Order: sequence, then C-alpha cells, then structure tokens
Amino acid sequence: MLELDRPAEALRVFVFATPHPHAALIAIDDALARSTGELAALRLKPVGRIVEATLTLRGLSAAAAQAVADRLAGQIGVQSLRLEHLRGRS
Repeated sequence: MLELDRPAEALRVFVFATPHPHAALIAIDDALARSTGELAALRLKPVGRIVEATLTLRGLSAAAAQAVADRLAGQIGVQSLRLEHLRGRS
C-alpha cells in the first residue's frame, strides 16, 4: 500500500504545565494506567519556573481522550491543560 493510501490515524495531544517534572510524571503515569491509548510521544520541557508536558496518544476515541484530559486536569499540580485532536499517517 502506498503511503498516501493509508488511512489517517487519530492522535490526541495533551499539553499541560506542572510546577516540576515529578508532578508531570505522576499525572502521566496515572493517565496511562487508566487509558487504552498507545503512547506515541512524550516530551517534558522546562519553561521558566514550570515544566510543560506534551503527551501524545494514539488509539483513543474523542470521548476517551476527553476522559483522559479530565483525569489529567484533576491531578495535583497540573495547570492549564489543552487537548488537541490531530490526524496523522500511521
């Protein structure tokens, strides 16, 4: 199958801030333990006094992604969560 013939794959990108990397990793660990999604990418980036976490999952419906976002937002230390729905090539 040609690359262009492959169906687009849904990726869910969760971007959030925490006061330190440990808080981000705890939130990510909890989210992954309760999700059926597959980890596609993870990035932790220090930005001033906070850490910006970018978690990308594949294999989640929009409703399941919203549930993960709600779970992440409820974690201690998580601030300013944003969820993006992307279509990519597998």
